[in-house]
Amino acid sequence: MLSGKDRMIDKDLFDELAQTGALKLDPEESETLRTELNKEFALIRQLETVPLGESICPVVHGNPYPAHIRCELREDEWIPFADAAGIIAQAPLSRDGFIVSPEIVHLKLDL
Repeated sequence: MLSGKDRMIDKDLFDELAQTGALKLDPEESETLRTELNKEFALIRQLETVPLGESICPVVHGNPYPAHIRCELREDEWIPFADAAGIIAQAPLSRDGFIVSPEIVHLKLDL
């Protein structure tokens, strides 16, 4: 869990996240990465203390391009692939015209 007001990633939470992400880390790599992530959180907490005026809006997804250099959006156009069945036939497992994959990516399918 993120512990207390310090909001540090503890070993249990890190291990859970590493497993979810299918990361294979030895104990030293895990501890190094967890320590570095906690340092990044500490820096973010420092930045959160900087007072900002009410006229400054938070930027969530980076800085948008100014209107004069922004590209116009195009209409999406679906163009079917000529040999979709040929692509699907190359998959190790398919069903009803769809590729079958495991729900958890790092697990292997029983073929």
